[in-house]
Amino acid sequence: MDSRQSCFEGVWYNPSEQAIWNSPRLKVYVAPVNIDYIKAGFPKEAPALAAQFRAELQKDIRNVLENKSKQTGGRMKWQLVDRPVPGAVALNLAIVRLKPTDVGGNIMSDLVSLVSPLPGTSLILGRFMSGDVGIEGRLSNTNTGAAIMEFKAYNTDPITLFSVKELERFAFDQRNLRLFSSCIADIFKAGPASNIPQTGEFDLNPF
Repeated sequence: MDSRQSCFEGVWYNPSEQAIWNSPRLKVYVAPVNIDYIKAGFPKEAPALAAQFRAELQKDIRNVLENKSKQTGGRMKWQLVDRPVPGAVALNLAIVRLKPTDVGGNIMSDLVSLVSPLPGTSLILGRFMSGDVGIEGRLSNTNTGAAIMEFKAYNTDPITLFSVKELERFAFDQRNLRLFSSCIADIFKAGPASNIPQTGEFDLNPF
């Protein structure tokens, strides 16, 4: 898989919608992030994480689109818009899974590792205390409503010893969402890579 899509667990491109990547003029809309799957468990944190994720996406995608225009001498002028308009592509995303890091558990696993004679104790315990975050997304044609691409990505906390981020419940989730944002934005640099195997369309939970 191309490095631009390497952070995704699954990617599907609609073969009949690939001409969009050669459009000289294109508008890109990033919709508010869906949090229906996580807001019940995190009523305060979910809206904040979703707003932060969308802001990161808008910033990253805007930078990619502006650089694309500069690199092509304005031949391909793609721009970010604040609402869906005819002839645009709409990016819809959802955070479908969220588990914060168990701060107290991580601290205890580190302390246990200091007195345990078994090597790797902290790493084993830390795995159970780790958080994770999952997203699903769809890029669609606003004229027809047809899906251009679909993707899903899931990430678990990296296993570390005595990380400062272990003291922040959502620090790793925020880091992973920033990683997802960068990967999604990179797709707009050149569209899908030719070496990505075409897969069947998969069902996305929130769409």
